[in-house]
Formats: sequence, structure tokens, C-alpha cells
Amino acid sequence: MSEVVTKQEGQAFHIIFNRPERLNAVNEDLYQQTLDALNYADNDAGIRCVILSGNGRAFCAGADLKAHNSGERTREQREAYIMLGQRVCERIQTMKTPVIAEVQGYALGGGAEIATSADFLIISDDAQLGFPEVAIGTYVGGGVTLRLPRLIGLREAASLLLLGYRITGAKCLEIGLATEAPPAHQLKERTSALVERIVRNAPLPMARLKAAINFPQSPDNLFRTEAEDLLAIMETTDWAEGVAAFAERRSPRFEGR
Repeated sequence: MSEVVTKQEGQAFHIIFNRPERLNAVNEDLYQQTLDALNYADNDAGIRCVILSGNGRAFCAGADLKAHNSGERTREQREAYIMLGQRVCERIQTMKTPVIAEVQGYALGGGAEIATSADFLIISDDAQLGFPEVAIGTYVGGGVTLRLPRLIGLREAASLLLLGYRITGAKCLEIGLATEAPPAHQLKERTSALVERIVRNAPLPMARLKAAINFPQSPDNLFRTEAEDLLAIMETTDWAEGVAAFAERRSPRFEGR
């Protein structure tokens, strides 16, 4: 059985973690299949949004500690596993296509890193998210040491990372980590509503905005780079379509060109 299931619905592409018997705990195969799916989605112009979710009672409960505890991995195998996780989170953060994490149940450790990497986090209000690494003698990844303080501030990030406790989806919304925290029975409905908003927008400026937001530049370069991005967008077919649609008081039809 595949560790990851994918499906496309219109312009939305679903990547579903599929180890429900292990609460979707990550292993090499799950990471690799997720990375392959992300690469596929970002290279398909017909896909405007990616949704990450988990099959069963959890989004992703982090590392499969049962596999780690087997004692059979070499240092090279451990390094390969770590770098796969890093590449998944890096890909989510750097790919052109907007990514939504739809979280129910648990998002812990590596699962929280994946959820935090997404552009949008829709998490059920009773879900639990946390970085328990310090409590079990390990360490975080996924760019969390930079990304989390930017999302929620240094004090909140220090508490979550250094104390290793869990917070609810409702708390995630309160501190600015979540985009929305609906009741569990409304989770998919709220995700679908967000997808509809995303796919209506022009993909080319969204891709540039995502890069600018996630990896800000120094002030010396910022204003020039923004101007260059705007100039490049103004030379696209979508820009002309947006201007024409505004003048004609109709909804634009963006093609990603």
C-alpha cells in the first residue's frame, strides 16, 4: 500500500499521508513519495493549489520512533532520512504553488514541521500541534528555527521549542500560527473555501509573492527586486487580462502566462 495517496480535483492537488495505523508517522518512503508528489504538482501548470492532509485520526504524528529504535540504521541511512525530511519542508516553502496544510488529530515533530512549512494552516480547533523533540532527546528540522519565530514571535517560538508542549488548533489561531481553526466537522469545508479563493487568483504574481514573503531580502535589495517582479508581471498575458477584466467589471480568467 502506498504511503502517500494523491488525487486532483479541478485545479487543486491533494497529497494525503496514508499510514493511518501509525498515525501517519514519517518514514523514508512517506517522505520520498511526498517529495515526488510536490515536484509533480509544482511542474503542472494546471495545478494552482496543493493540499496536504492525513488519512485517519492524525495529520502526521512525526518520526516513526519504532523504526528508529530498531538500531539497524547506519549513520549514512540516518543522514539520508534527515535530508529527505529537510527537502520536503524546503520544497513546500520554496515551490511556486501555494500549499495548504489541513490538520486534524495530531501534528507533532516532523508533522508539525510540515504543517508549519505550508503557506496556509487550516487546523481543527481540537487538534494538537507540538514540537516534542527536546523531551525525547532529539532536534527539530524543516527550517523551524527560522520560520517559527517569524510566524509567531520569538517568545512563543522559544516556549514551544524549548519546553516541547502541545497546543490546540484554537491556540494556534490565537498566536498567529494558523490561518483558521474551525470545528473538526467544518475542516474540509473551510479548506475547500480557501482553495476556491486561491485558484481564482493569478498564479504568476502569487509565486513571486510567496518567494518574497518566505525568503525576505535586505532593505538594500527589497525595493529594486519588488520593482523587477512587478515589471515582469506587467509583461504577462495574465496582467493584461486582469486590467481588462477590471475595466469591464467581470471576473478575470487567468492562464498562468
